[in-house]
Amino acid sequence: MDNERMLSQGVETYRFSDLVTLWARERLEHEMTVACALARAVVCDGLRLQSLDTRWAGQQNQSGADKPMEFRGYPYVGFTARPDSAIAILRISALNHLFDIVERAEEPDLDKLREEFICRDDFRAWSHQLNLPLPKFWFA
Repeated sequence: MDNERMLSQGVETYRFSDLVTLWARERLEHEMTVACALARAVVCDGLRLQSLDTRWAGQQNQSGADKPMEFRGYPYVGFTARPDSAIAILRISALNHLFDIVERAEEPDLDKLREEFICRDDFRAWSHQLNLPLPKFWFA
């Protein structure tokens, strides 16, 4: 097993754009095809995409009390494609772009989705739900 593959299997999250690039390379498909499929997975199938990691956003201060979550200037929204799914916190601009890709067939702009990420466990759950093979670069 090469070092790159060994390292990538320990990665807990990938940015949307990095996942698109790596998965497209593995599948020998165009990045835009993979980006459209992932956008549809988020909007329609319930693949959880995040702009903010809630595990790190509301950390404790020195006295041990929880600090409020900091959103750093972007407008965010809670989103879930399915009522039984966990809510994701997304930048509104990213969610709008995902809807434009899915509903208006707009070409994906990976720069608009650069800050969003997908967790390994969320990807695995989505993949199993649709009986898709897991990408080898991440799960071999």
